[in-house]
Amino acid sequence: MSKNGVIAVWHYRQIWCLHLVSIMNEIEYFKSPKGMFDLVEATYQRYYRGASETDFLLLIFILNHLREQIVGGQKYNQIESINPQSRTHAQNLFMDLWELDEFQIIREICNGTKHHRIEKDLSQIEKTCAGIARSGDSLDQKYYLIDSVDSRNIFTTVLLKYKNYFNREKC
Repeated sequence: MSKNGVIAVWHYRQIWCLHLVSIMNEIEYFKSPKGMFDLVEATYQRYYRGASETDFLLLIFILNHLREQIVGGQKYNQIESINPQSRTHAQNLFMDLWELDEFQIIREICNGTKHHRIEKDLSQIEKTCAGIARSGDSLDQKYYLIDSVDSRNIFTTVLLKYKNYFNREKC
């Protein structure tokens, strides 16, 4: 992604965050971790069929920050210091996510937008491409790559961790 692209991502993030704060209490999605999960799952389904920059950013932000909402704002150091046998299901999810390479990629991009420094190679392909295209992709499919990997692969791994958590919680 070009320097202008990084600046555009940062600017979009700032606008998005300000807008988000103003509407959070009015939208059902923001009232619970399950609501946020429902939003990220719906966004992923839309993104999978037709990727957009807006959905890419929304997935990055929510997949990174949902874990914090689930554990009530606890930080990594707090949870890591708890004996693993004494951790809650939510705290185990937090630590399981932390250990995933795919989650660390998402976290790095999310935090990089805040600091104007994304060290991953972000690129996009405008048309179906051998090696990336999947059954059901349209011929004019847009793909967002992270270090030459289809972002859908990265998002899927993290999303499945959340999905397993919420299925177990039966929210």
